[in-house]
Parts: sequence; structure tokens; C-alpha cells
Amino acid sequence: FANRVAVMYAGRIVEVGTVREIFYNPRHPYSWGLLGSLPSADNGDPKRLTTIPGAPPSMLNPPKGDAFAPRNPYALAIDGEQAPPFFQLSDTHYAATWLLAKGAPKVTPPKDIQQRWEYWAQ
Repeated sequence: FANRVAVMYAGRIVEVGTVREIFYNPRHPYSWGLLGSLPSADNGDPKRLTTIPGAPPSMLNPPKGDAFAPRNPYALAIDGEQAPPFFQLSDTHYAATWLLAKGAPKVTPPKDIQQRWEYWAQ
């Protein structure tokens, strides 16, 4: 039982917020991938789960920039150069992704994440 959740990748917190914010309004692509890998009666074949492509980075030789960038289908050029800062989404919700930076291109998240957002808006 928890009130808050922190999503970690390669030893760093990449998103933090209330349980409701993380599960129904996730904003980091890694959070999208994790939630997409959960079994659901709604995702067609319940035996087939979504996977995150690639492999985690070596922590003995961490990559430059955002450690998730090589596995992130939404990665921007800056992800290979600089780790993103935390962007504040609410008083309790923060995510470290350049997709939230001013001027970043708008991306369409996976369909299951869009459905979670629709539920959040209710």
C-alpha cells in the first residue's frame, strides 16, 4: 500500500507522483513501457505483453545523456547529450524527460496510455 510511487531507471528516479498520477497520467516513456507490459483483459491476447526494446545500460560504463534514450522510441537528439531535469507537472508529480521541455515536439503516447489519460480526465 502506497500513496506515492517513484519510477526508476538505471539507478535514477525518472518519474515520481501519487499512485493515481503515475498509473493514470504517466508522462515518462519508461513509465509508459512499464505500464504497457502489465497484463490486461483489454490488450487483446492476454498472453502477449508489450515489451521495451533493447537492454538496460551497463552501470559500469553508463551512457552519456539520458540512460533510457537508446531504448526510447520517443528520444530526442538532446537525450544523447544531456540527462533531462525534472519537469513539474503538479505539486506532487515530476518527470525527467525532455518531452516535457518548452518547445519539445508533441508525441502521441501508446494507445493504452491514452486510454489511461481518458480515465484520469473523468
